[in-house]
Amino acid sequence: MIKVREIKLYKVGEVVKILNEKFQYQTNSQILCRKAAMLNAYVIYNDIRYIPEDIICDLTTNIRKREIKTEIQTIIEKKLENIKENIKIYDKKHNISPITAINRIKSQNTNTSTIVKAVIQLKEEMQKIREQTQEEIQNIKEQTQKELKDKNQEIIKLKEEIKNMKEQTQETIQINLLKEVQATLNHLVYKESKNNHCIKGKKNI
Repeated sequence: MIKVREIKLYKVGEVVKILNEKFQYQTNSQILCRKAAMLNAYVIYNDIRYIPEDIICDLTTNIRKREIKTEIQTIIEKKLENIKENIKIYDKKHNISPITAINRIKSQNTNTSTIVKAVIQLKEEMQKIREQTQEEIQNIKEQTQKELKDKNQEIIKLKEEIKNMKEQTQETIQINLLKEVQATLNHLVYKESKNNHCIKGKKNI
């Protein structure tokens, strides 16, 4: 519970206990959270949800019927208007700094110091994980760039080999073609020479 001026603000767990002890109303935190949300019974103070003392009695009402639920919502809304206005005036007058508000919560809740330490530890661990993740991403990026560079060089090398193979193939084709031409010419020369020899032989006869 915290006190703002004359206004007492309770957390859900505290309200469950009050309802049980003072109003003989049995409930639990989960059910009460849902009911308070349906009735808009919360006040936000220093980023924490509270239920004002003046509204606790209204939470005992059975709101299964729509008209009753609407009636209770209207009652709570009017109460909250005054409560919020008084809190606003108090905050303006006293101008509570965030650090003061945190220290006040600490003094009123013995578990807060443990919670704050746990939050700080979690933040530190999250920062470490974030840094490790960034480092891993950077390493992966560098490795990927290196692999891409190697692949590019490999592609360039393969292209060069293909080019050389094409040139060698063209050269081989040209050589073979020249050999075929040379062979054809030699055959023609031989044939011509043979024909001439036959003609001379006939003349001598």
